[in-house]
Amino acid sequence: MGISVNIIKTFATVESGGRSGFGPAKLPVIAFEGHHFRKYTKNKYDQTHPLLSYPYVKKAGPQWKANNKDQVKAWETMATAFALEQEAALKPASWGMFQIMGSHLTACGYKTVFEFVVAMKINAGHQLKAFLGFCSQSPARVKAMKNKDYAAMALNYNGKDYDDYDQRIKKAYEALEGKK
Repeated sequence: MGISVNIIKTFATVESGGRSGFGPAKLPVIAFEGHHFRKYTKNKYDQTHPLLSYPYVKKAGPQWKANNKDQVKAWETMATAFALEQEAALKPASWGMFQIMGSHLTACGYKTVFEFVVAMKINAGHQLKAFLGFCSQSPARVKAMKNKDYAAMALNYNGKDYDDYDQRIKKAYEALEGKK
């Protein structure tokens, strides 16, 4: 694929603080995205579970912050959503050191979201494999990474509402390169 190791490390640093991809309970680091849960459940929990199912307002809005204030809360949120609808709960979460959403399971090389989640729970190697699979499915993403085009990396990894993600990628990459 031709992506430099430091670019890969940069994404791990920005997405999960450079951790192994696992939190204190030895579970993958996750972030639950309620606006995506809302999409997968066709808005049916908007009234009964407004912290789990809500319209998109902005990146890291108030519901997102409440659901993901720490890993204990993120996993509690996941458990509540999972009790309602299993597949719909797993797809809108970002998983592991690269925070890849469960909805990207096919691009990462998995047949079901359950298979994807099991792999994310095994080890960092499986998380890396998913990241490389996800990246390889987008020529624009690979090109941006090869060219160190930070704005294009941000757009192709996080979407158009990427805020300062491009600057965080640039800063993390330059810090890694400075360590050589």
